[in-house]
Amino acid sequence: MVKRKNYQLTLRVMGPLHIGSGKIYTQKEYIYENGFYYFPDMGSLYKEIRKQGDGLTSTFEEFLMQNRNGNHIKPRLIQFLNDQKISTRDFDGYRIKEHGFELEKKKTAKGNLNEISAFVKDPYGYPYIPGSSLKGAIRTILVNEYFHTDNIPWGPKAEADDIFHNIHVSDSEPISLEQLILAQKWDFSPEKLTARSLPIHRESLKPMTAVHFTVTAVGDRAIQLIDQLPQFAKKYYQKYTNKFLVDFPARFIQTYFWSPIYLGAGSGFWTKTDITKADNSRYKKRGKMSMKGKGVLKLTKAPMVKYRLNGKSRQLIENSENLYEMGKCVFSLKEGEK
Repeated sequence: MVKRKNYQLTLRVMGPLHIGSGKIYTQKEYIYENGFYYFPDMGSLYKEIRKQGDGLTSTFEEFLMQNRNGNHIKPRLIQFLNDQKISTRDFDGYRIKEHGFELEKKKTAKGNLNEISAFVKDPYGYPYIPGSSLKGAIRTILVNEYFHTDNIPWGPKAEADDIFHNIHVSDSEPISLEQLILAQKWDFSPEKLTARSLPIHRESLKPMTAVHFTVTAVGDRAIQLIDQLPQFAKKYYQKYTNKFLVDFPARFIQTYFWSPIYLGAGSGFWTKTDITKADNSRYKKRGKMSMKGKGVLKLTKAPMVKYRLNGKSRQLIENSENLYEMGKCVFSLKEGEK
């Protein structure tokens, strides 16, 4: 009988983490008001407007069609509702509380975000992390520290030796909507030694969010790999540090606890590649997809978060700019029920 071993993997978010659903909200699909970003269910909003007659329905449909030619003036849902004297905000959906770092101060009016990338959500509207996202991050660690090559069987077309077929990662448990914040993209250049904001905003899990998964290893080899995963993760992080993080000021590099891992969009090229073999990869090539040097450090901003470890008070960042590493997490692994 083939051996199986279950593990409970707990992920702790250290820097805001975004797993995209592919949905992009424009200013016609959210409302900034009273310190919250409100994302109404557009179907519920449309039904409510239809109740008020054909005239308002036509006006709303015209509003939705505005700016399709890329005009500089972008229509905003809050302005439409105010113009039509619609004061209710009970259109289902959800709200994300403002934290004050969504925009670079003194550059843009509060709440004026052009587009927002949505976090993936389950059929009930709750954020979650797909097992495939975590499994991809685990694969990157094992490629670097066990296989030492990216040329390994993977996916449905692989042969019988597909070791990853014997490593099963569940989707995470649902996550509270209160754990979402809006995170702006910041890039830190090692040449200019400055961080610059970009007009890219993502729904992200806030720092110190806990996310829970079940991992199942089938067969002796898979069990051996997952048993050693925390140690492999630390070795991979040291390789990543030596290759990339060492080029940046220490105040922007978050000190980890448990075992480090990077997930999601915006964490950077070096967190998703076979570092040893990367000399012939994208960062060495020219053209649209090339990088200058080894690239920039991917950051974002969020409020300062403190926590306690071994009885001592600590904080997640050591800089006064409120800059976090995008997608940086840690994990712990415990044997689960058999």
